[in-house]
Amino acid sequence: MLNSVSQKIFKEVIELSKRNLSDNKVPIAAIIFDYKKQQIVAKAVNTDSPIGHAELEVIREALNIKQSNRLDDCDIYVTIEPCLMCATAISKCHLRRIYFGAEDEKGGAILNGPRIFMNENLKNVEVISHIEEKVTSNLLKKFFRSKRNK
Repeated sequence: MLNSVSQKIFKEVIELSKRNLSDNKVPIAAIIFDYKKQQIVAKAVNTDSPIGHAELEVIREALNIKQSNRLDDCDIYVTIEPCLMCATAISKCHLRRIYFGAEDEKGGAILNGPRIFMNENLKNVEVISHIEEKVTSNLLKKFFRSKRNK
């Protein structure tokens, strides 16, 4: 079970995702939280770029804000299970923990596919998954259903 701080942050991830959906963009958002200072460092949503994933956007912003190449005092909260590219970036930046909603059986790389955190050459990030799974899954289903219906 999530503590009250994590619950609040994940609710914010969902709200950011909903706003992206209302802008007709993929409803994925990410927040980086400094667990030592107990504050949000950065927030981001998916962009239209093929590499504009919320995870990469938020990591880039957090690294810039912290003026560092590591985020080992931080956790990341994401709408859905990250892809291979994002999971690798999360590991390379030494984030402590990832919290995410629904699994991505086709494109995910943590619980599905290559299971990147099991690679012994990368940092093993602690995973807290299936948070508000139905809500996060339904946001993505709604987005892709709208695309198919056009």
